[in-house]
Amino acid sequence: MHPIPPASAATDPAPPGDGPALLCLPHAGGTARAFASLAAAVPPGTRTHLLELPGHGTRMGEPVRDDFAAVLEDLIRHSGPHTTGPYVLLGHSMGAAFAYELGRHWSALGRPPVAVVLVGRNGPTARRLLPEIHGLPDAAFLTAVRRLGGTPPRFFDHPELVALFTPVLRADFTLSETYTPLPGVPPACPLWVAAGVDDPMVDDAGLRDWENHADGDVTVERLPGGHFLLDDPAFHAYVTGVLRSLPDPVN
Repeated sequence: MHPIPPASAATDPAPPGDGPALLCLPHAGGTARAFASLAAAVPPGTRTHLLELPGHGTRMGEPVRDDFAAVLEDLIRHSGPHTTGPYVLLGHSMGAAFAYELGRHWSALGRPPVAVVLVGRNGPTARRLLPEIHGLPDAAFLTAVRRLGGTPPRFFDHPELVALFTPVLRADFTLSETYTPLPGVPPACPLWVAAGVDDPMVDDAGLRDWENHADGDVTVERLPGGHFLLDDPAFHAYVTGVLRSLPDPVN
């Protein structure tokens, strides 16, 4: 969770290349720039596209939404141009749910991803490890958000920022905590599942639950770190390894 206004960097930092497109979806409260360090670390030729949710980051001028189907429809429109060639979907936490459903959508239309990478989230039918917080009063909600980590402590010292971003955070936690799998078949590709060994939001059985929602191989791996590991070199190495293990794109 990084509820800080984004830098004015483009959301598609990598130049065109001959590798697969990497479409990244952020965690609750996150913005596209959460993947900036990953975009700089992936193999040359990887075309990285950082998908921004409405009301977040470079799209802060748009209304924030807490309806999963509506946000998914928005992401379908924005991801569509990047699914005409080989591509990989990568989602962190809340973003993993959207990555999974995007993979299902495009698979059903005959444009499956090469792989879906699901980071820091248990499978859709696993037991919930932490209590839901999206319906709490503001003070209790923000306390719970702070305890989860990922938000710079200085953020809570600025009432104007707290007032601006509390609706965004609440909408995202609503999306994440009320998500249930949509009807349809699983993505027609392998699933790569990863989480930090110290991540309190997942457990081994929950990560394995993705095997119940797959139509191909499921590889589960634990990495050094906690829930917020997008900037960790070990995570960069993991994603690089996944990308290099995939079949060479056929254009």
